[in-house]
Amino acid sequence: MRPILSLLAAALLACATLPAAAQSAPVDIAVGASATRENETTFVASVAWLPEWRRTQSGVLRWDVGAVYVRGRDNTRFDLSEDAGVFHGGARYERDNGFVAGFGVGVQAGRTSALSGNPQFVSTVGWRWERFSLLARHISNASIKQPNDGETMLLAAWRFR
Repeated sequence: MRPILSLLAAALLACATLPAAAQSAPVDIAVGASATRENETTFVASVAWLPEWRRTQSGVLRWDVGAVYVRGRDNTRFDLSEDAGVFHGGARYERDNGFVAGFGVGVQAGRTSALSGNPQFVSTVGWRWERFSLLARHISNASIKQPNDGETMLLAAWRFR
């Protein structure tokens, strides 16, 4: 098992062992594909713990604590062969009509041309239908450190309560 995948599994296990009150918070598990410069794609997976922070008139604001795994890519002309992971925290807003938007800050494990330095900023936008979500996510260090290619991903997520 690759080291970053082991870290993602540990994050999932940590979410599963939270105190009983916190366990009632939803957990999203997602898989998909990520692309970087010249559309070099790869498999990605993520887990997010989403406890409710505050209810609004038309939705709910949630804490968003999670991890994203990006599998390395071989046979590219860029430095993308190492697996990478980003552990992040932030907030996510879920409107009652299904719209989802979030932003967080994270740290990375592993290093590629796409994910090349801390901190990493994680932005998410998408749509949720009850337990299923379709999310677009971008992770980048905002040119704090070069190269700054970032990862742009499309994820299908399932929510567990």
